[in-house]
Amino acid sequence: METTQSWQATSFMVHVPQSMIMKSGYRPPLTKKWARHGWGCYVCLVTTVASILLGADGSTAKGGNSLALRTPADESRFLSQRRSGDVIVIGGATARAESYARTPTALVIVSHTEPETLHLNPQSVWWEMSPGDAVRKAQREYGEKVFIEGGISFLKSLLEEELVDELRISVSPATNGTHKVSLQELLEKYSDVVKDQVEETTFYICSQFIKQKK
Repeated sequence: METTQSWQATSFMVHVPQSMIMKSGYRPPLTKKWARHGWGCYVCLVTTVASILLGADGSTAKGGNSLALRTPADESRFLSQRRSGDVIVIGGATARAESYARTPTALVIVSHTEPETLHLNPQSVWWEMSPGDAVRKAQREYGEKVFIEGGISFLKSLLEEELVDELRISVSPATNGTHKVSLQELLEKYSDVVKDQVEETTFYICSQFIKQKK
């Protein structure tokens, strides 16, 4: 895995492989938003960030929600990073299982049925559409910096559409949960992965999505 350097871009931390930084003649693809960072180097501006919390065995829920998987380190980092977004997008299942009565910014709930959170959080709206369409609409109506907090099914649909610029994964020591997912499969979707350990929690910041062959 390559050594990386980091810069703050559009309020989200992005990571550029050292080999890219050293090439002064490097020109990024035109399919992403990039900013020049001196000496002929370019940094990809992250606009959609998804976060997911896993147990050590890949569990994404325990007892019906993520509460039993959380750690103080994950809670602190999660609350800090979500404040930097223009809007938070979640799925209906997440809205029903987790507490979203208060959020630091606008909340979009993507669901086929009207969520109860709609009546609890004055910043929330309900959209009945696909996750991908919701993310694109959220960017048009609220701003480019979209923070995605849906469950694993919600996340997978966005990964299939290549709509997640940066994936932030927290892994706690909890086990024996439900709705398990392979950590390795998530990591392999990105070419740049930065790992960080804080007490008992492991964090991964994944960027540079690897496009799948059609």
